[in-house]
Amino acid sequence: SLIGVDVNAMTTEAEEIPEIAASDKIKTKMPEMDAGLSKPVSVIIIGAGGRGGTYAQYAEKFPNSMKVVGVADLNDYRRKRVSEKHNIPAENQFGHYNDLLAKPKFADAVVIATPDNLHYEPCMKALALGYDVLLEKPVAPTEKECRDIMKQAHKYNRIVAVCHVLRYAPYYVALKQVLDSGAIGDIVS
Repeated sequence: SLIGVDVNAMTTEAEEIPEIAASDKIKTKMPEMDAGLSKPVSVIIIGAGGRGGTYAQYAEKFPNSMKVVGVADLNDYRRKRVSEKHNIPAENQFGHYNDLLAKPKFADAVVIATPDNLHYEPCMKALALGYDVLLEKPVAPTEKECRDIMKQAHKYNRIVAVCHVLRYAPYYVALKQVLDSGAIGDIVS
């Protein structure tokens, strides 16, 4: 029971719609997310809070695909948590991303999961050092900064991948399957 509610008696709205409940086309099981690489991609987490910590968890689940080798976060607790989980040596733990990015390149990529207004500077510096970047959305707060990041990526022939992680969340995967199945009819705009 959850606060007096019988959880076992609960149904989802989808289960209450006969066409959806009867459909064998709708599956919410998440696909295997292991990249299946020959060697793991080494990454540095810049911003080890909720989002950065979630990306670091991928390395825990799929150690043959990703290895966290460095971390930067102003918060000692978050930095220490990621460092301990991933056995990051002290020389690769930083309070500020500027200190991390003053060091020569030591990983394949960086994950930038800082607050939204702090994406631009670490991204520009990481690209100049030769890192590929997994960048939390939004890319940057201004169009000019977004264009600068694009130019910097081209200049150094680096990848900037922008995270749109909710498209892979079970709820949205199931929603997309319901829409694609036609169970609720044709979608028009």
